[in-house]
Parts: sequence; C-alpha cells; structure tokens
Amino acid sequence: MPTQSNTRPNIVVIICDDIGFGDLSCNGSTMIKTPNLDLVARRGARLTSMYSGGPTCTPARAALMTGRIAPRTGAARVLFPGDNRGMNPNEVTMGAYLKGLGYATGCFGKWHLGDIPDSGPLKFGFDRYFGLPYSNDMDPMIVYRDEENVEEPADVASLALRCANEAIEFIDKTPKDQPFFVYFPFTSPHHPITPEDKFIGTSEAGLYGDTCEAIDFYSGELYKHISARGQIENTIFVFTSDHGPWWEGSNGGLRGRKFETWDGGMRVPFLISWPAMIPEGQVISQPVATMDLLPTLCNLLDIKPDSSMPFDGEDISDLFMKGSIADHGPIWYFDAFSLNAVRKGKWKLHRKRQTWGGEKFSQWSLPQLFDLERDPGECYDLGARHPDVVKELNDLMEKFEKSLNLAEADDREWWKGSTLGDSAGWNVQKV
Repeated sequence: MPTQSNTRPNIVVIICDDIGFGDLSCNGSTMIKTPNLDLVARRGARLTSMYSGGPTCTPARAALMTGRIAPRTGAARVLFPGDNRGMNPNEVTMGAYLKGLGYATGCFGKWHLGDIPDSGPLKFGFDRYFGLPYSNDMDPMIVYRDEENVEEPADVASLALRCANEAIEFIDKTPKDQPFFVYFPFTSPHHPITPEDKFIGTSEAGLYGDTCEAIDFYSGELYKHISARGQIENTIFVFTSDHGPWWEGSNGGLRGRKFETWDGGMRVPFLISWPAMIPEGQVISQPVATMDLLPTLCNLLDIKPDSSMPFDGEDISDLFMKGSIADHGPIWYFDAFSLNAVRKGKWKLHRKRQTWGGEKFSQWSLPQLFDLERDPGECYDLGARHPDVVKELNDLMEKFEKSLNLAEADDREWWKGSTLGDSAGWNVQKV
C-alpha cells in the first residue's frame, strides 16, 4: 500500500542502546518521566510485542538496517574496534534504499556495524555521519564526523546533545522539497552511565533514570524542531531500543535481560507516529519484529527491494494503518549465529539459552514451551502437555536453520573482547 501523501514523508528512526521496555512512562514506568515519547505514542501507535533482531548491540542494528536476520548479514555477534569482520559490504540498508529514492540521509550516534571507514555509515547509504562507531565501554573511543577522527577520547556525556545538534543542522540544510532520513542511534543508557550534568537528579531512578530522561528530552528536541518547520504531519517518527536492559533498567516484568533470548532480552519499546497517515492513540499487541520496519517502508514508498538480498522481515503497514494484520510469520530469537527460540502465535519454544557461557546451567531442562499470552514471564513449561506444539515449533526451527546456509558463521568467543587484544575492546576488562 504505497503512501497516499502528496509528498514522500520524512523519516526519523531513533534507537537506544540498552533502554528497557518498562523504562518509558507510557509503558508503565513510575520513576522515569518520558513526556515527549508519551506524546509520540499518543499521536500514533505504541506496540507492546515488538521483538529485536538480537539480544546484543550489533545484530539488533544489522536486522533493523537490512530487514534481514543478522546471521545473513555477517554481523550476528558483537563487533569490536579493529575486529576481524563487519557487516557484509553488499548488504542494502535502510539508508541505501532511501538515498536511492532521493532522500538526504544522515546517521548521528552509535553505528556498531563495523570499523570506519571500511564498514562505516558512508559505505552503507548515508550522506553524513557524526558519532561513536562502537559502544561507550570499548576502546579506542573515537568520535567521527563522516570518516574523519575529530575527537579521541570521546566526551561521552555530551554526545546526545552534540548528535542532536548535528541532526538538527542536517535537517535544516536539507531543502524542504527533499525528504530527509535521520537515523539516530543513542549511545545511552549503555553502561558506564555518564549523564550530562544538567540531567543529574531529574529522575527518581538514579543516574540510569536521569539518562533515560535525557533520551526523552533529545528525542523531543528532534520532534519539536521538525514540528516547528511545519513538517511533523508528514514525518514517520519511530522510537525503539536495540534489546532489553543490562545491569539496570526495567524489562517491563518480563523474564531475562540483555544477552538473553528470554523475552526480557528481546522485546523492546516501539513507538511510531505519522499524523498524516497513522491513526492516533493505538496500542497494538500483535507480535512483530524490528526487522519489519524496512520492508514496511519499502512498501509505503513503492521501493522495489533488491532481489539478491531478500527480506526476512515483513510489511506490517496495515498494522499501523488499519490496526491489525491477518498473519505474521514466526518470531526468531537468535543469539549470535545460534537460533535459540521461536514464537508462533502465543507459543514460544526455547530449545537453547545463552550460547556465550554466561550461565553455568543454561542448557538444563530444555526444550521448554511457554504460553506468552497467559505467562509473559516465561515461568511455566507446558511442553509435556503439548508435545505436538513442541514438535511443530522444533521442526520449524530446524527447517529455517537449514535454509540459512551460514557458511561464514563465526563461532569465536566474542565476549572475551577484540581480536586486537589489549589495544582494543571492553575498557572495563582493563580495570
């Protein structure tokens, strides 16, 4: 269903680093205030069963940007500065599709899909870039403008402010008769938490909550600026997260956190507003995935997808426009290159858990079957009562795995850090 608007919509996609489903006041938080994001939710749709492409940073971004499961892209595990791989160079990203349609494209924030310049945003369809290529706990921490090192080490506390200013400048320099695409991946609230001074003490949830309120503020600055330009009615404005929260933050009462394929590690907040086309005030519970966003945009904008890079995501435009879709394929729960679980309808089958060694007894009592409609906390295994469902879902996973032909799967123990050893990687490992 191509857009019926007279002009192509502007597009803003904001993704946070580690914010939890329950960290937004519109999703139930009572200790963190997010009035700007609450406004986006009221002016459009709030999804309560949106699933990320992975429980860690890199695969979540790869799936969002390409509409494909992360193992297909070569970026299925966490990448480090100077690492031995990035996203496959032939992947076609959201930036590339929109640039091909005449959009001005800018990325402002954390990239985390490979080194700059070889695998940076400018190689994947973006005209401009400003931000931190990797997480704020990985050395070396370098701020880039396009492909130039402009700051080392990075002043992380001020990055949200500076990225917002860069994005606003980019919008202002784009002629009003040319649509823009702003991809805004926050570096926060990823640990270590370093809020800007003016936000310290603003929340009731410590420094983590202060950082979430800063995220709300700068998301609101983008929204308000576009509104002041008279363009918000025809702007698709999306807010989400890469995966569940880490050491702090609310998973909304779900089981598990970042690094885990329990729903608490994979279900993320998702808000979408497009006043010209999407009805206001919707709350949608149907399970869908962040990798559905690119196929949806391609359908709305009448973009023909690259047949050599077929989508795994699906067009879900009717979900926003009409409030429901007839059906949606399975939700896949990947941990790096390992398919741990699947959801189909209300049923979720977990046949593996963590594959990176974080939980000593992580493979006990498997497989497990959960009814997510009655048991969203994944507390009660119903496999013995529904062996037919276990078999159906297990067969589904095996069939899908065989279709992937992952000849380049990377089984390196990535959690031990960068391939560069002490010269790069998690800086907390050096303390």
